[in-house]
Amino acid sequence: MQPLKNQASLLCASLLLLGLSPTASAQEQKSIPRALQGQIVTSTQEITVPTSPENFIKNIKKQDKNEILVDSEGKWVIHFVAFFSQALPQEQMGIVVLNPKNEPIAVADVSGQKGQTSLASQITVSTTEFKGKAHTIQVYYPKGKQPKLLAKKQVVLK
Repeated sequence: MQPLKNQASLLCASLLLLGLSPTASAQEQKSIPRALQGQIVTSTQEITVPTSPENFIKNIKKQDKNEILVDSEGKWVIHFVAFFSQALPQEQMGIVVLNPKNEPIAVADVSGQKGQTSLASQITVSTTEFKGKAHTIQVYYPKGKQPKLLAKKQVVLK
């Protein structure tokens, strides 16, 4: 499991520079629509985050896919934008993809900024026993023995 975690960690850490920056101003972070809080928008392609508040929800949701197709290398690359249910209270967070048995199949530790309310990145799933079934993507931060959920979504890996 360690090589999978390291691969996903490097990938997610390098992709933090894309999309929504963790150094966004407080005003930009407060402008995230309430309707998106706690949700994750997913796609097989990089998600374009609208810069204008006009039709923001409509334009971001238009890119949302509930089914992620396997790529030519036999992997599922999940591009996502997570809109947190609360501001990140620390500088560490994690991303996990769980199979239908709630077992992690891709994990990444990501650095963030205290007060951050969104994350644009990607994570790669190398293998799953449950092709065609719903998997859960979660963004969380560590807190004691139980991680605190920031956003989650179910996607079908096909």
